[in-house]
Amino acid sequence: MSHYHLEHLGRDAYIASTAKITDPRTVKFANMSLQWWDKHFSWQAHGCVVLCDSENTHLCYIFYNINRYRMYMTVHNIFTPFAFRRNGYAYELLKMVFDLAISKHVKRFKLTSISNSLDFYLALGFVYWGVTSIGDYYCDLPIPLQGLDMLGAMVKSADTLTLTGKNLDKICTKVSGMAAGLTPEQTLILDSDKIKMGDSYLLDALLDLNNRSA
Repeated sequence: MSHYHLEHLGRDAYIASTAKITDPRTVKFANMSLQWWDKHFSWQAHGCVVLCDSENTHLCYIFYNINRYRMYMTVHNIFTPFAFRRNGYAYELLKMVFDLAISKHVKRFKLTSISNSLDFYLALGFVYWGVTSIGDYYCDLPIPLQGLDMLGAMVKSADTLTLTGKNLDKICTKVSGMAAGLTPEQTLILDSDKIKMGDSYLLDALLDLNNRSA
């Protein structure tokens, strides 16, 4: 049985919680997440979810939403205050959120990852279809019925058509040709990250499937 539980935070509760964070980088990201959510989503309908221990300490935060048709879960932001990092809290939180999505019969998930977050996601079996117009790496996959821990096995056993499902056109629109618009600095980061990702960077497989489907 998990020693952790999830708590939903409204806007005021989120501000009160993150006010206790002391490291400047996390504070900056927490404030950025607040402003972004204010602009794009309703706090009443969604809000933030935080991982808590048995003493109700707020350990790790995630912003995500499930669309009205329960076809997609989108992970927007996830962060852990510096004092709580290297304890597996982000993994635990993401795993519990995936389990919630499965319980609601959500079919797929998507997220974008910055370069600095790749190691975390790659260790969990995430793969990427390409790079977006702003240089983030784009993931759009089925949700494994057995949960987050089976993501890597699912990806290895499935072909490209199975992984894209009915979303081939949408995924291609998100990443096709986007690398050409990156700055020289972003291109250097992409080239380095592609070596790190190896077989987890699926742009060529995506474009090949798209060409065969045309």
